This record gives sequence, C-alpha cells and structure tokens, in this order.
Amino acid sequence: MIGVGVDIRGNPNVTLRQLWHFVTAAEAGTISEAARRLHMAPSAISMSLSELERLTGSQLCVKRKAHGLTLTSAGQVAFAQARQILDLVDEIVHFSGDERSQVRGPLTVGCYMPLAPAVIPHMLRAFAEECPGVDVNFVEGYHDDLQEQLLAGAIDVAFLYDAGLDPDIRTVSLLSVRPYLFLADDHPLAARDDVRLADVAEDPLILFDAAPISARVLDLFRDAGLTPEVRHRSRSYATVRSLVGAGMGISVLFQRPKLDLSYAGLRVVSKPLDVGADVAAPFVALAWSRGMRPNARTRAWLEVAVDSFRDEDADW
Repeated sequence: MIGVGVDIRGNPNVTLRQLWHFVTAAEAGTISEAARRLHMAPSAISMSLSELERLTGSQLCVKRKAHGLTLTSAGQVAFAQARQILDLVDEIVHFSGDERSQVRGPLTVGCYMPLAPAVIPHMLRAFAEECPGVDVNFVEGYHDDLQEQLLAGAIDVAFLYDAGLDPDIRTVSLLSVRPYLFLADDHPLAARDDVRLADVAEDPLILFDAAPISARVLDLFRDAGLTPEVRHRSRSYATVRSLVGAGMGISVLFQRPKLDLSYAGLRVVSKPLDVGADVAAPFVALAWSRGMRPNARTRAWLEVAVDSFRDEDADW
C-alpha cells in the first residue's frame, strides 16, 4: 500500500465506473461540475463516491458547498491509484497504433496564461477532430504553478516555455517565438520600419512580470548593454499593452496579437526585434512529468500538437 489509509487496487468490489466518477470529481473540484462533465445527475455521482468510500473503508473526500470537494490524505492516495488504474485500462481497451478516434476519457491540459488565447482554441478544435471521445478540460496558470500541478499529477500535460523548468519535467518543443517591441501608435518611432532596443533606451519599460518571460526580456536589455527603467510591472499581457497604448512606456513581449488595439481602445504598434544570431529564441513546448507515463490521451494530444504547431510561423 502506498501512503496511508487506503489501497483500492486489491479490492475486487471496486468498479471502474466508481473510479472514473471519483477521479472526475477530484479533478473538477465539485460534484456539480463532475456531473456536468459526465452528463449525470449530481446525486448519482455522490452515491457512487459514497459507495467507493464504503468499499475502501476510508473517507476519501470532504464535500462542502462553499469550498467544493477536497480530498483527504487517504483520498489523495486513492486518486493517484485510480488514475493509474484508469490509464492502464485505457491502454488495454482504447488505444491501438494510430487509432486516435478510439481514445476515450478525460484529459486535463495546462497552459501558460499568455499563450492560452493563441494555443488553446486552435488545439481544442484540432484535437476534437482527431479524438472526439476525449473530454478535454484546460487550466490556465503561470509557469511555477503549472509545473507544480504537473508534478503532482493534477494536470496531464501543459503548454509552457522551455525555460526555467524543473528537471523532473520532460518537454517536446513545438515552435520558436521571437521578441517584439511594443510602442504607442503616437510614439516618435512608431512609423519607422526598424527600431532597436538602443533607440528606446530612455523610454520607461512596462514589464510583463512573470517567469520565464520577464527574465528573458531583461536579458535582452542586458545583452545590449542597457539597463531599462522599469516603470510598471504586470502579469497581464492585456494590461501591459493598455499601458503601452496609453503612452506610459514601451514593452517587449514574445507574442504579437493579431489586433493592434488594447483593451482600453488605444492603438499599439509592434515591431520585430533583431536580437542577433547569438541570442537563443525561446520555444513553446509541451511539458509533462517524468514520473508519470503518458497515457493514450496524453500521447494523442502530444501527437496532434506536434502535427499542428511544428514548422508553423509563430507570428503571434
């Protein structure tokens, strides 16, 4: 038995359906959301969880209206075991060679928040065409949070930048991204074709303040022999662009939105930065935990992502 309180793997009375309900409820965080995902009544989910607790002889979760569903220490052990069992069954029953259309079950995907608008809609559409039987849920977050969730098994796979990653996380690179300089449309240099960092060295910097992008931006200035004056910091791309549009400073980002309007309705101008061949471009990558063998659903997501994004022009 792993951990304390419960071992579901040696109990022949526990059903796969109960494990599926339990795992879905634990991932969803509430009975009502689990019921929505499984197209069942909440009362049926609750009964299934209660029967699982009776069979294991342990309380696996605490259900409170204000706080949703929280796993107990025994529940956390059971959750990890249940995921392993369901993944093995998935391997046996649903996956054979390249038959992606036969893959079934839930998949939880994480995405570094600034990447989500460009990545998630495209992937959900492409993956639904290939694997219509997989119920995909996505979680937005920042690098450190998503890495913790990967290592804990709370999410299966995540879109991250390939920098500042834990050694226990594996990645497959999808595409490189380039830095862009953002200026207000009434900036004196906005009409120029080519603008270097040195040209805006005296302008205040609006820094997107989330790892690993913040470090990469500051490294660009350092490599150019410049020390920027950071006027404002934000963890929101939209806020950074709005501050630039308002004339509060310039910014450097690694994604270029298709629209040149900020949320405040102010226009911003983006220009690709020539940082030289010696500066390595960051890559958008798919990441997963080394300690978790990718199941059929995760492998299918990896394959579709590689087919969809590799060799594309990352003109975001």
